[in-house]
Amino acid sequence: MTADTALPTPGRPRDAALDASILRAAMELLGESGIQAVTMDAVAQRAGAGKASLYRRWKSKDELLADALTLHSPIDVEVDTGTLRGDLVKIYEHYYGIGNHVMQAAVQEMLGNVRQHMAWTEKIAPERLTARRAKVRALVERAVARGEIDAPVDMDLLLDLVPAMILYRYNTRSQKVTRASIARVVDELVMPLARQPGEARPT
Repeated sequence: MTADTALPTPGRPRDAALDASILRAAMELLGESGIQAVTMDAVAQRAGAGKASLYRRWKSKDELLADALTLHSPIDVEVDTGTLRGDLVKIYEHYYGIGNHVMQAAVQEMLGNVRQHMAWTEKIAPERLTARRAKVRALVERAVARGEIDAPVDMDLLLDLVPAMILYRYNTRSQKVTRASIARVVDELVMPLARQPGEARPT
């Protein structure tokens, strides 16, 4: 049986535009008021949809929010600028929602309520943090393979620098995440730690 003659699947076809509207509404509520504000009722009202429409698509707000994050901040994004510095700035711009005001607002809220956000992430989507870290590690390993840098002595420290500094500065100095702030951490902390081949290390 070909795709053209295949029997239709039972049930009402999904409306892609409605799906996108619902997921965007969830992200807007997350950015405005936090995870607790993302309820099925609130999302339905914001999206102009019936609550039954949400439950036909998602069993719970956790599933809904996980899909919303995946849509607005997919993990498997391809980055290849030709340099480690460019790759790191680009990937972190993506992860922190730079250029996507809906995702950026959600990220700022998450940074300000990191314990609540981490508890939710570890319960619902722990693979997100693991996959993001693995993606950055792959960029560093690619730079090592092409001879741009030596293999880091402490890979974990290198991978921690950008997210740790962004979180610290947001919560202690109210510094918003911007392209400039990401680039500054990469330029002044990450790249000096990722030394070029043959460069002497401090004793």
